[in-house]
Amino acid sequence: MKIKKIGINLVKLGFSVGAIWYVISKISFKEVLEVFSKANIYFLIAAFIFLVISFIFSAFRQNLSFRNTGAHISQSLNIKLFWLGMFYNLFLPGGIGGDGYKVYLVNKYRRNGLKKNIGTMLINRIAGLVVIVMITVVLYYLSGLHIPYGRGAWIVIPLIYLFYLLVLKYFFKSFLKIHAGLFWWSLALQGMQFISAIMILSAFHQTTGLFDYLFLFFISAIATALPITIGGIGAREMVFLIGAKTLGLDNELCIALSIMFFLLSAIISLGGLYWVFLPPFRRETIPDVMAEKIDEP
Repeated sequence: MKIKKIGINLVKLGFSVGAIWYVISKISFKEVLEVFSKANIYFLIAAFIFLVISFIFSAFRQNLSFRNTGAHISQSLNIKLFWLGMFYNLFLPGGIGGDGYKVYLVNKYRRNGLKKNIGTMLINRIAGLVVIVMITVVLYYLSGLHIPYGRGAWIVIPLIYLFYLLVLKYFFKSFLKIHAGLFWWSLALQGMQFISAIMILSAFHQTTGLFDYLFLFFISAIATALPITIGGIGAREMVFLIGAKTLGLDNELCIALSIMFFLLSAIISLGGLYWVFLPPFRRETIPDVMAEKIDEP
């Protein structure tokens, strides 16, 4: 099993390295650096702030799910746990990963059921992906882009929400009662990331075609959700490059947007290193219950 995990991580690393190499070979890195050098620092600070808020909203969504499983975690403890998970997901994506470590810790100190906690992580990702798809469809209509059969894209919005409800009903029934809360927290956090992306584009002095670039930004977010690269590295840049060429957008600006968003996320996630040395549950004792009850989510 360990050899299999190492093999999977090596394949993901290969995809990431290959994608980054391909992107670098197809763009003028000098022009990307020029975009950075002319960036407005105040807009970048604003982008950073909105991104922090989006992560806080994501933590609140996580705690809504955990509390639904019977894991009573305070918001302050939950944010520490979420921040630690961000650090592991971004900087140590192989092996157990940030989500897996959160599942382990919550089950260790709350004994609320391992499968329920795994369900929490999956449902959060599904709810987030549903909202991203919806926003992408809306952005398509707001943009000046024309894609074959794009006029009927609106039908995806009710269908993707129906899919979300059906997944909950048949696979994660206990989460069905909080489906609306999960959706609205996902919408709130993606809204903050939407504004953060606008701030980055504004920092790069891009004032026209914003919805075109934002459409591509959310398409790339869907790509990073696929477990084919290490921490999503390379997937976002590849989508930006191919999308820019296909849709007639500025290659270097798209890559600059992708890199800047990653850098801001990395800076925020790096703060989770603090909780590696001071674990969120360090002041709590493990429950005396030795046999944990594994319930279906």
